[in-house]
Amino acid sequence: MQHAGWSAIRAVKFALFACLIGLVAFTATSGGSDPGIPWSEARPLTWDLFQATPPADAVHRSEAAAIHMTIRWYASYSVTSRGGMWTGHVESVTITNTVEPSLSWVVTEAADDDVLRHEQAHFDLNEVYRRKLEALLPCIQAQGVTQEGTIGALNAALHQKANEVLAQLEAAQARYDEESDHGNDPGGQARWEAQIAAWLLDPACAP
Repeated sequence: MQHAGWSAIRAVKFALFACLIGLVAFTATSGGSDPGIPWSEARPLTWDLFQATPPADAVHRSEAAAIHMTIRWYASYSVTSRGGMWTGHVESVTITNTVEPSLSWVVTEAADDDVLRHEQAHFDLNEVYRRKLEALLPCIQAQGVTQEGTIGALNAALHQKANEVLAQLEAAQARYDEESDHGNDPGGQARWEAQIAAWLLDPACAP
């Protein structure tokens, strides 16, 4: 059997310069018509991925850019009966972390390399928690006295764990902005980049 789940989280990101505030949206969903551009170490963010037209009043806003990222998760599972009890377990999961160019925009005058570097670390942090989900969701099991009840329990357990990890992601993104002063603090920015790099190698260490 198969199930796709979703949960949405949002965080506000400020651009490198204090006067230029950028908005970054994080969501998690079961799918959609736009698959986005997946995270890849070989393909860092570039400003050409910010393809949406800025709002008409963008030059008067404090937001200099908006990046939209999505985590999608999809799980397949099976339930079996033995000794009067049903057991459900996850067989496989597919989890993606993408940037959505058609929903991301930037004011041309604000397209700065340092701002883009700060944005990249947000995308990298999303990837940390995608990997964390990829490690945790396959471990979920559920038992019940009926097939239907077991399926329901497994669905609930999958959503609960996914929501927990996504809440951790939201908190981490907020801490990153706070402790790097939204990219304005070079020391804080460098510390977070180093921390994110370590978490990419060992996502289980991410809080």
